[in-house]
Amino acid sequence: MKKIRVNITVDKDLLNRAKTKLQLFGGKLSTLFNAFLSDFVNTLGKDASSGYKILQKKMDDLEQRLIKLENKYSRL
Repeated sequence: MKKIRVNITVDKDLLNRAKTKLQLFGGKLSTLFNAFLSDFVNTLGKDASSGYKILQKKMDDLEQRLIKLENKYSRL
């Protein structure tokens, strides 16, 4: 893996909070940034509609559960 140095500007308070949390895990800020960058690049090519289909299925499932609960309690 070829590495390059980049200059970025970040919010100072947010950076200090991130450093504090990363020290708990022994991580470096560059490692965290690399992970976020990798995840970002990997998700660029993915089809967003697949996530929509999953959410739609969950919503349909919740709606069916609500209907069953409403029917159950309306008979009481």
